[in-house]
Amino acid sequence: MITKNLPKLLIVVLIFTNLSCATLSRESEYYGILKEIKTSEPDYAFMKLKNYLKGMPDSVHAQEIRFALCEYYFQTENYRDAINELSAYLIDYPDDKSTIFVQAILYKALLKYKEDSRLLEKLKERFFAKSLFLVFSESKIKHYKSILNNTYKISEYVDKIEFFKNNDPFLKITP
Repeated sequence: MITKNLPKLLIVVLIFTNLSCATLSRESEYYGILKEIKTSEPDYAFMKLKNYLKGMPDSVHAQEIRFALCEYYFQTENYRDAINELSAYLIDYPDDKSTIFVQAILYKALLKYKEDSRLLEKLKERFFAKSLFLVFSESKIKHYKSILNNTYKISEYVDKIEFFKNNDPFLKITP
């Protein structure tokens, strides 16, 4: 009985082993790209991130890679693509902790690209849409660290919102 089922069992084991190796290989590829971001040309790492995402759209790292792609487009002043990617990101991840930072980058990209002011007004409304409850402090602060080694910070006050990128002022919005 066992010898009869042995070929089927071997096939199942081989398939499982191949899938596991492929996943581990993709994970090591991802971490290799992260190393390259720190040590080599960002353009080259950007292309690798884009290809990784194309090959693994359902990766556990997809969201952080998409954020990095949005950042890259903005940093290279490719505002048209940045606006498209940032808008798509907000549709795909509307409630993530990074959303407020994506909105800030989109807002600034729209300002730089001289894009439709109605969209700017909608974004501004979203920034101030929810009530801000401040107990024992004058502001509410959030942080986000991207895989491109950028640190974002937001300070929400009752009458303004300030964004910082790598501790430098990035954007200030008032109602």
